[in-house]
Amino acid sequence: MELFLPSLLIIVLASIVVFAVIPRFAPITLTVIAILLLIFGVLHHYNLFYDEYRLSTWQTSSFVAPALVIGVALFFILGYLLSYFGSGVPVPTVPNIPSVTDITTTLSNAASSTATAVTNAANKVVNTVTGAANRGTSSIASTINNGLRLNNRRSTLGSLANRLP
Repeated sequence: MELFLPSLLIIVLASIVVFAVIPRFAPITLTVIAILLLIFGVLHHYNLFYDEYRLSTWQTSSFVAPALVIGVALFFILGYLLSYFGSGVPVPTVPNIPSVTDITTTLSNAASSTATAVTNAANKVVNTVTGAANRGTSSIASTINNGLRLNNRRSTLGSLANRLP
């Protein structure tokens, strides 16, 4: 219990800071605070482990890695600060979005023209089939009529021949 409650209190205070205080800071303020804390952490680590760094055989006495990290962070901060003074990134214009009435008008026009085209095509097919059927029935009817006339003449001629003396 001795370690649980203080740890819980630290977690609660840290969460209050993270969710209530830090989001209200400007990004540049957070960046500067992060760099200061990084410098403090590197110096504290170096002072705390000075003997280990001095006695290690795999390192030279140069202080390169922390300086490199701080240099890269400063480079990004300078780039961020300079982006405020430049022309900035070009932002494309937002395209015009058609309204709902324009869309429904376009769709109804497309549906109407499609329905008209289908109706015209169906009428053309029906007219073609009906015309062919009419020509066929006319041909059949004329053939039948010609045959009946021929039969009528024969019967008429035959009856006349029978009446002759």
